[in-house]
Amino acid sequence: MRLSINQRSARVGIVQIHEMFRVLELDAGDVAEPKQSHAPSLSRDTFVFPQTSIRAVEKDLAIVVPCMNEDPDILDGVLRGIPNDCLVILVSNRNLANFEVESKMLELICTTNERKCIHIHQKDPGVAEAFMSAGLSALVEPQDGAHSVRSGKGEAMMIGTALAKVAHRCFIGFVDADNLVPGAVNEYCKVYAAGLHYALYQTGTEDPHAMVRIKWNSKPKVRDGKIVFEKFGRSSRATNYWMNRLLTTLTTASADIDTDTDIDIDHNLDFASDTGEHAMTLDLALTVPFASGYAVEPHQYVHCFSTLSKGERPVQILQIETRNPHVHDCGKGDGHIKRMQAGGLSTIYHSPLAPKELKAEMRGFCKSQLGEVCSVDGEPEECVVYPCLQDMDWEVFKKVLEEKVEAVKSL
Repeated sequence: MRLSINQRSARVGIVQIHEMFRVLELDAGDVAEPKQSHAPSLSRDTFVFPQTSIRAVEKDLAIVVPCMNEDPDILDGVLRGIPNDCLVILVSNRNLANFEVESKMLELICTTNERKCIHIHQKDPGVAEAFMSAGLSALVEPQDGAHSVRSGKGEAMMIGTALAKVAHRCFIGFVDADNLVPGAVNEYCKVYAAGLHYALYQTGTEDPHAMVRIKWNSKPKVRDGKIVFEKFGRSSRATNYWMNRLLTTLTTASADIDTDTDIDIDHNLDFASDTGEHAMTLDLALTVPFASGYAVEPHQYVHCFSTLSKGERPVQILQIETRNPHVHDCGKGDGHIKRMQAGGLSTIYHSPLAPKELKAEMRGFCKSQLGEVCSVDGEPEECVVYPCLQDMDWEVFKKVLEEKVEAVKSL
């Protein structure tokens, strides 16, 4: 794989967010070692990754696929797009009948393709008991006389992250289950591997946390009988705009912002703030608290700005634009988009970094654009933020899982 790399970045404390990288070649040929070179036609440098570097990361990479009611044929394509060396963790919240169909499909994929997969139901009482016993009862709720993990995408991602830890993986990535293009899924995983390699070994930062976030090349829509390749989705436009506004307030350090963080931001960033496709070092995933529902991805940025920026271990965040178009299920309606926007904006609005003036502007926007999913005065509902996973008792968690959950007894 060959990427065009960007020397521009923004810095909030020890968190460095790189301006957009781009995929130049999906397969850069038989190269012996990682190599940086200058491309005069692009006015920027390029970086080529040998297959050995990509595969070294993939062998330690778990790919989590949160799933609810996706078409089984679409899910089948997603799973077949994930590179063979990656561990697949499918966290499902389907009804039990469809879960059995899903299990047989995954078993066929694993047997035929000689690969490792974990399939687990989000509502499995054994999973809930493991989290409760290990000290993370906030993730659990009563259900039918027992307990289960709460519903939601962020909650499914937490289950997947915990399983990746138990399976001794060093990296974790996430892909959505409704992607119609298996080749795009494959590219995302390759980009995760390339980006993580670059962040860890090529930035000159000693022992950093690392995160890679995908910016889709386009999201095709049919308009007036023609395919239009939109560069941003509706939710991304809103979240990216307000994320940049938040960063701008950090540079001015308004009187009502309590921050002593060293900040270096001189331009608006092209954010990939609400993408479901992202990856990170597992130790970072255990450190960042997960938010509920659609707030989970934007909240990662906000937490990095507000908390990790003042920590001891540097954080490298890469944003990489892919080549494949992102084609997914578009039949969920405008209400789905508005709920996504409200979830993302909630993390910014309720951030301790957001000044009163910015909050007032956001209320005006939400009142006019998202009135159905926000309060009467335009305030987005504050999302649930769970305690971070690193504080669990991992020996207890694994012991209960092995006793209660059939899917993980082989780990």
